[in-house]
Amino acid sequence: MNTSIELVTFKLAEGVKPEQLVATNDAMQAFLTQQPGFIYRSLSQDEDGQWFDIVYWLDQTSAKTGGEAFMRSAACAALMPLIDGPSVVMRHMDALSEILVKRDAA
Repeated sequence: MNTSIELVTFKLAEGVKPEQLVATNDAMQAFLTQQPGFIYRSLSQDEDGQWFDIVYWLDQTSAKTGGEAFMRSAACAALMPLIDGPSVVMRHMDALSEILVKRDAA
């Protein structure tokens, strides 16, 4: 069984500021931490305004189930109006190699 990576790229809808999207993080965190098989999420933006929402799941089944639950969630309802729908590209893939470095807090 391989860890499943969900990579979603998108741009913001016209007139939406990055701060508005970042303000949805608490709702997204609350949703994701309740999903079976959720491991990790990061959200980032490049210099061209492209956003990258990366979610690690225990396996493909967890990713699929989590995605279906997301579409019915309040987190989805808050997030989707902020995103330019045609710009969304979603990919699912199995991790072929993984490494996690645990660092001691300074």
